[in-house]
Amino acid sequence: MGGAIDVPGNVSHPLPALRETPIQLHIQHHQELTPPTQISPLAEFNTHADAVAAARVYALTSPTPSSTMPPPLPPRNPTSSSSSSPPPYLPPYPSPLPSRLKLTLFPLDITTGHVLTHTRYASIVTPLQRAGSPLAAWTEAFLAATWRRTAKYGALSLHDPLCVWFAIVGEQGWEIARDQDVRVETAGQWTRGACVVDRRGNGRKHGDGEVPGDHGGWLSERLGNRMSRAVSSPGDDETEFAARLLERVFGVERAAL
Repeated sequence: MGGAIDVPGNVSHPLPALRETPIQLHIQHHQELTPPTQISPLAEFNTHADAVAAARVYALTSPTPSSTMPPPLPPRNPTSSSSSSPPPYLPPYPSPLPSRLKLTLFPLDITTGHVLTHTRYASIVTPLQRAGSPLAAWTEAFLAATWRRTAKYGALSLHDPLCVWFAIVGEQGWEIARDQDVRVETAGQWTRGACVVDRRGNGRKHGDGEVPGDHGGWLSERLGNRMSRAVSSPGDDETEFAARLLERVFGVERAAL
């Protein structure tokens, strides 16, 4: 779950301070070299928060991972006399990889529209609470603050649960776009974490030769990422998933929803 292809991003608040884990030290070092904006009109939160990690995962789908990997970083403060250790560097992937990652992306394009309204939620959970259901009491305990924060919207977008649903039920009924060359911008001043796709309408060229002017490898059969992307979900409309979620979690009949 992550990314945004044809819809705006959802990063609206500054990110918290990074803790110094290896991948975050790498990101922190990158930020010191190219200070990014912390509010992006293009990026989805997860790809914005750790753009290098997202780019490296996406690159695992490529026949040539180096073609979409983030650029290597120079040593931090090379002229400094400080004795502190430099950040750990992420090694390049071997070329070629023994196998390619099969990745299906669920960007904001599909996840945002699948919502659970507070009205629907309360119609199921409130009666169960009154009946003494431990499950309903526990659910309300961790969702009460969330509902208060999102009161002006009246609904929660089911971003992560939608991916779990796909993992449980499989691909039947879903529309999945194949062979998508989706890349993550890792260094842009205004676009860090944004998903980049080629919108020029050109198909990949057959053969191993380079295409003149195609410096990014967008048209090559050997370069670029090869991902799948969820486009639509089963059911008549986007309220279908909320009904299935409540039905599965609370054991209620579909007629009650």
